[in-house]
Amino acid sequence: MKSYFKYFAIPFIIALVITVIALPMYLVARADFLNTARNNSSWDNSVTVLDLADKMSNEEEAALTEQLRKAEAACQTDIVFFIIDDPANGYLDSVRRLADSFSEDNHMGYDYPGGSAIVFVDNWSRGGDGRIHSWMSTTGEIRSRISDSDATEMLNVLDELSDDDDPYYVYSKLGKSVEKKGSKLRMPYSMGAVLFVALVIAVIYIIINWRSKLGDVTVTSGTYLEDGKASFKVRTDTFNHKTVTKHKIERSSGGGGGGGGSHGGGGHSR
Repeated sequence: MKSYFKYFAIPFIIALVITVIALPMYLVARADFLNTARNNSSWDNSVTVLDLADKMSNEEEAALTEQLRKAEAACQTDIVFFIIDDPANGYLDSVRRLADSFSEDNHMGYDYPGGSAIVFVDNWSRGGDGRIHSWMSTTGEIRSRISDSDATEMLNVLDELSDDDDPYYVYSKLGKSVEKKGSKLRMPYSMGAVLFVALVIAVIYIIINWRSKLGDVTVTSGTYLEDGKASFKVRTDTFNHKTVTKHKIERSSGGGGGGGGSHGGGGHSR
């Protein structure tokens, strides 16, 4: 039994080694997290909740404000949740423009004006299509951690709301998602992934060792005997021709391209 225990111990030993090696490397790679100073005096980042639609109580606004301020520190990103009830911005595209312009006009940015910022706009006024539209605008460095598809997926939590609901709990869940996804110290892998890699390595190790044990005795006294006489079979592969084919790889004359605006993000309609 003890001989088999070492095989089960191997995945945990490998997982421990991977974690011990990877964690310091990751912390060194994210050394910029230590630089937590905010370098923007143009925007007061203590303002994180603007509930112009009056959908939350004062206590709920204060609690959400405190939560988002912690998220700002973890993500090193200015964050604003802007709640309105404005028929003039009743379509998704207009809500998107409002979120982007809010960030620009107020010179938001944790690192500098126009830098890392998130503006979530939720317009409770139903547009001409009868739907409520929301947008999360991302600007600057935060876009490297919260992609446009991430922002869109996060806003799916708004489907839990109806016209008469208190949105505080849903907004709180959204704030937690922003902090979890956008945190500068978010590990690029989970412990489940580490254990899976360790298990794969352990299985390979077991198979190799098992095969080596099976291969200890491969030749018997009768291996080369046929009808009582020695018999050695020689197998060879003979190549009479060799063909070499050459293909010219054409280089593209066009240059690569990228770009787009300084804002990203995602939208949602409910």
